[in-house]
Amino acid sequence: MSFHRATAGVGVSAVLAATLVAGAAPAAALDGTPAVPVVSPVSSLVVPPTSYPFQPVLETVPDDPTDASIHRGVIPYDEIAPMLNGLTAVSDRISVQVVGQSALGKDIHLVTLTAPETRGETTRQAKFREMIKQNPKAAAKNQSLMKNYKVPIWFNSNIHGNEWEGTDAVLEYIEHLATAPYAEVADLLEHNRLYFTITNNPDGRALGQRATADGFDANRDMVTGATSEARLIRDLSGVLQPTFYIDLHGYTNVLQIEPCGPPHGENYEYDLFLPHAYAAALEIEEAVTEADIPGNTYLDLETNRVTTENTGHIRIPYRDIRSGWDDWPPIFTPQYVAYQGAITNTVELPLGRTGDPELSAERSAINIEVAGVVIDSSVDYVLEHSEALLSNQIEIFRRGIAGEPLVEIPADVDPADVPAPNEWAEIWDETDVYTAEFPRAYVIPMGDGQRSDTDAAALVDQLIANGVEVQRATKAFAAGGTDYPAGSYVVDMHQPLRGMANVLLADGSDISDRVPSMYDISAWSLALLWGADVHAVGTTGDPALPAKLTAVTEAASTGFVPAAGSYLELATSGVAEYQALTSLLESGIPVSAFADGSVILGPDAASHAAAVEVAGLYGVAFTASDGSRLGTEESTGLGELTVAYTGGGDDLLTLQKLGFDDIVAISSGALNDGLQLDDVEVLWLGGNLNLATGSDGRAEVDEFLAAGGGVVGEGTAIASFASSFGLVESTATSGRSGSNGIVSVEPTAGGLLSAYPQDTAFVYPAVWYSELGENAVVEQSYAADPFISGHWRDQTGRSTYDAAGQASVVSAETEAGNRVLMFGTSVTFRTHPVGMFSEIGRGLFWAGGAGAEVPAP
Repeated sequence: MSFHRATAGVGVSAVLAATLVAGAAPAAALDGTPAVPVVSPVSSLVVPPTSYPFQPVLETVPDDPTDASIHRGVIPYDEIAPMLNGLTAVSDRISVQVVGQSALGKDIHLVTLTAPETRGETTRQAKFREMIKQNPKAAAKNQSLMKNYKVPIWFNSNIHGNEWEGTDAVLEYIEHLATAPYAEVADLLEHNRLYFTITNNPDGRALGQRATADGFDANRDMVTGATSEARLIRDLSGVLQPTFYIDLHGYTNVLQIEPCGPPHGENYEYDLFLPHAYAAALEIEEAVTEADIPGNTYLDLETNRVTTENTGHIRIPYRDIRSGWDDWPPIFTPQYVAYQGAITNTVELPLGRTGDPELSAERSAINIEVAGVVIDSSVDYVLEHSEALLSNQIEIFRRGIAGEPLVEIPADVDPADVPAPNEWAEIWDETDVYTAEFPRAYVIPMGDGQRSDTDAAALVDQLIANGVEVQRATKAFAAGGTDYPAGSYVVDMHQPLRGMANVLLADGSDISDRVPSMYDISAWSLALLWGADVHAVGTTGDPALPAKLTAVTEAASTGFVPAAGSYLELATSGVAEYQALTSLLESGIPVSAFADGSVILGPDAASHAAAVEVAGLYGVAFTASDGSRLGTEESTGLGELTVAYTGGGDDLLTLQKLGFDDIVAISSGALNDGLQLDDVEVLWLGGNLNLATGSDGRAEVDEFLAAGGGVVGEGTAIASFASSFGLVESTATSGRSGSNGIVSVEPTAGGLLSAYPQDTAFVYPAVWYSELGENAVVEQSYAADPFISGHWRDQTGRSTYDAAGQASVVSAETEAGNRVLMFGTSVTFRTHPVGMFSEIGRGLFWAGGAGAEVPAP
């Protein structure tokens, strides 16, 4: 009996699952809450209205006198909805939607400004938008579309909570468009839709912090989608399909407008993106300097210093920061949204935070005025160049569907040889030249040849959530010299978002020798880091794969439970299997584990019913067994784990995605203040835990360890802890500061991580362990030539050559019965290396306490 995977973490009900298996007992009511889903599908909240205006009354919230916006002198969150409600009461040009909620449940609002549309007119616009992406060749020739399509412009504000003023500036602009004499705004509203996400991070706005309430930088989350705030942008980008996008930030002492300097993202149609991105920045520069706003700052190009003297210049990274402010990773919203065929720019407002409320208010007023000029001049640019911008977007999608190679811009191109706007060509040189070669397709096998079917299904769902078109083979086929079973997935690279597909699936490049330093991460491949086997096949000019394919909107069923009456075995190859395992144990179902990584449940009705339920929730596939292995092989009963952890939001969320819900945050201060570990079976150390000799906290940890508690963690933090408490000796060495990327690793044969091995990992930076104590066992090592993609420049003692062959994962057991597992790889980083979560799960259950065993037959 097969089950549909519940990608959103909500599966078939217990009653329904029970009825699907003939003769099954009523399903067990699983205890606890379902695991946090690895993948969240596109939210239904982002569905656009069927006509405009759309004006529901927005819910208001109580006044919050602690809102940090008040100190900054800007609008607090609680005043936003009332202001928008007031505008919808007097204007038919403004529409409002709640398109998501923050981590703390605050509404996130999307405002649309456009001339009123009937249902038929809105339907027509939707058909135009669909044609632009799915049939761009026809769109380019459709005169009605080119004349009547409302070119979409999108402003996003306040994704960093303590970069406030973008919100206030867009609210002022919204009020102007909603209430100005119609003649003043008619041309704009009749030919465009203007979209505004008012505050993308309302929790951070109120708390006065950059991060979301759960500790993530949402503007680093566009590939992973760990936060609701980033997923909202992901989902809206496909629905709105903007032609021009601005993300309003702060603060860089002087107004800063992208485009970026090198390295440039390899997968962009840069010959179409850069000309207008740079020309728009230059027009914003001209408008802001001509406005000559009192208190504003400017850039001296000769000294690269900020000055209050109006030099006629702001900072434009493409021109003024030729390394270190790049568009290489697609983790930032503008770099991500650009794959929708949009011209996109980050805007950094000038004047920063201060503890003086009066000075804060002065700076805010200046920033808001500057942002207003940015918005005005951006909109003016789109109005002036709308046909060219729309044609560019159509051409990007056309190239993708046609599978044409990327157009490579030669170094030192002559401006006279490229069409206007061509100011960018005066700067372009060999340091700007980055390009990718596309395969004909990526194949994600299922069944034979796939390391983990559940990890593969999660990868497919993640691709679909990001707008990538995925197909499924209805029959077995061969491609690139490999046979693939029916049910395998194909990402044909002849598709409109082929840049998005490739940036998510390609290995990436080693750019260490080309770039002195990087602003953020330098590699992010889902194909290498999400636990599934993925094969690149052919080149973009090859014929389509010889396979019978059908388009899918979600991964197919992977769950399976044999008929009642047999023992049930489960291969714990992926994250979903650990989600199922934690759920079973929380519900009191006995589970025993074998050395090969598989687990077994008994033949009783309660175990079978629980298996049916977790198969529905997580898509895991059980196999029937006679249970004889329990009498012939060594096995261990697994126990429900309470995990105490150090670290940040990514450590907590990783544990929650593995299904753990008994989680205790610990710190040196909390332990010294009396926090007890009596109910904890295992520690996860994602950050340092430094406890002085003789402190109450150290005594508490000593007591935990004396009782046989286990310890698992990553980096230098776990090595320092293990050495400090006499668990295992090692020397932990970190790669060069800032180095990061994807590495090749080699699990030790017969070791803890060898059952369902993975040969790649993420590091930021890499840590390796040497001079190991006698009880240490190397479970995984960096390969002889470990670096695949990213940025890791040589430094004596901390280079890739120094890491080669060194231990990347080490285990140890002590005489007191403690089990320790140390990861030198960055297994929880922003919750992105999803494939590595199963390694964490295996380590936690190995190190944690034992539980009830499944009796042998």
